[in-house]
Amino acid sequence: MQDMKAEPSKPVHNFDIYTQPEIRENVHDAFQGLKDNAPPLFWTPANGGHWIVTDGDMMIDLLRKPNIFSNQNFSIPHQPNIPKTIPLSLDPPEHRPYRQMLRPFFEKKAIAPLEQRIQQWADRLIGAVKADGQCEFVDAVGSRFPVSVFMEMLGLPIDRFEEFRALVNKNFEVAGTPAQAEVGGQIVAVLAEFVQARIADPQDDMMSHIIKSDIDGRTLDFEELLSIAHLLFLAGLDTVVNALSFAMKHLAGDPALQQRIIDDPSCVDNVTEELLRRYSFVNLPRMIAEDTELGGQKLSKGEKIICPLAMIGWNESLNSDPMDVSIDRQAYRHGAFGSGIHTCLGLHLARMELHIFFATWFREIGKFKLAPNKKPGAMRGGVVWAIEELWLNWDEPT
Repeated sequence: MQDMKAEPSKPVHNFDIYTQPEIRENVHDAFQGLKDNAPPLFWTPANGGHWIVTDGDMMIDLLRKPNIFSNQNFSIPHQPNIPKTIPLSLDPPEHRPYRQMLRPFFEKKAIAPLEQRIQQWADRLIGAVKADGQCEFVDAVGSRFPVSVFMEMLGLPIDRFEEFRALVNKNFEVAGTPAQAEVGGQIVAVLAEFVQARIADPQDDMMSHIIKSDIDGRTLDFEELLSIAHLLFLAGLDTVVNALSFAMKHLAGDPALQQRIIDDPSCVDNVTEELLRRYSFVNLPRMIAEDTELGGQKLSKGEKIICPLAMIGWNESLNSDPMDVSIDRQAYRHGAFGSGIHTCLGLHLARMELHIFFATWFREIGKFKLAPNKKPGAMRGGVVWAIEELWLNWDEPT
């Protein structure tokens, strides 16, 4: 008689990437606790059920297998009619020509001319709060700096800054709820108007140049252009702001590192990489395109999996004492910009913005700290982590 062995059950650990209570207190601590206390790969019943991987090596491996771990409709919980964002929601071979078309806009040589304008935005926004001796960083500086830069770069009207920022904030606030579809529809409607305007009257901006581009000898149709604009809108308006906010929260409590930056401004490159490593803030979702195995577990076609990118940088095999912040590492190995074919196109722009911002802040303001009478605001989980409010104090200039 054949020995019938029961298939091993999934390792289950209940964790809600959106509403887990400890996320609101400190999202990085919440996921560090998950890494320490949960299996390296487990199933959570939250949000319709999905996998979470907490092992950095396993994460890098799966992100480099896009035909198995797909970017097509990776929404958690599942939403059948989620808008497509090209090229993010495409797999090989469809993905490659779109990425090749977009890559030149984000290469170092392409963004180098933006340095002066980025510096002007840093000077303007930091200068606006310098004399006050305090600010709510996220609203007054953190969001306005990278969002203004990217809106100008893409060609979005800067006088609609508050409207666009509110839409992006709302999109991530309602992520994982039925309201996300409604907010997504509002964003698509705004962008459709913008793309149509650029088709009718091209300007010297990124969107107009994308409209003039071609893929395999053909121009892009309106739906393709709208999908690309949707991706750039979300990626450009809600990424660097979070890198800045988490970094400034850490720096506010690390006076020794502040002093090193003041004494040697050239170290801002290392500071940027180390804080990106320690405080990465994206949960990359994927859809499992075929039955497969990972980490000794059987994964089924159609299931979803979440990759908290911070855990790549927290991997002891890549970085010694990974939870410590040190700008003296020989290398800064992290996954802040993802891994594999979907590595963030805007990584050079993000680094340039962060370098310029830190150098300008410490030149103009110098040392600062958390406001003693105002606790940092609640944090947000989901696909993109954020901190809602961050009050900072410094000595007013004499």
